[in-house]
Amino acid sequence: MANSKKKKSGDVRTLVLEGDLTIQRAAEIKKAFDGSFDGVKKLVLNLDKVDEIDLSCLQIFCSAHRTSAKMEKELVIDGECPEVLKKVIESAGFTRQTGCSKDYQKSCFWIKGGI
Repeated sequence: MANSKKKKSGDVRTLVLEGDLTIQRAAEIKKAFDGSFDGVKKLVLNLDKVDEIDLSCLQIFCSAHRTSAKMEKELVIDGECPEVLKKVIESAGFTRQTGCSKDYQKSCFWIKGGI
């Protein structure tokens, strides 16, 4: 099960995602992002307790990153990128040398070495 919690501290909100971040929970994961950028400059993703991630979650992360760029806000992963995320990024072919055209902050999760 994908659990989520939001914690706000000043201009920063932390979104804690836990469990399986897979297609079965895609709607729930997307909903966890709803309103997450409201009233903050930075959203931090805590993925420390994630057990599994699949392509659907990568697509949601990418969409959230594009939303943050449009809103001129920051979206980052808390600390080191978890191994489970690194593995799915590589296996899905998401590893990039540069971010997309919307990545004005150069903070794309998929940039090789940047995660």
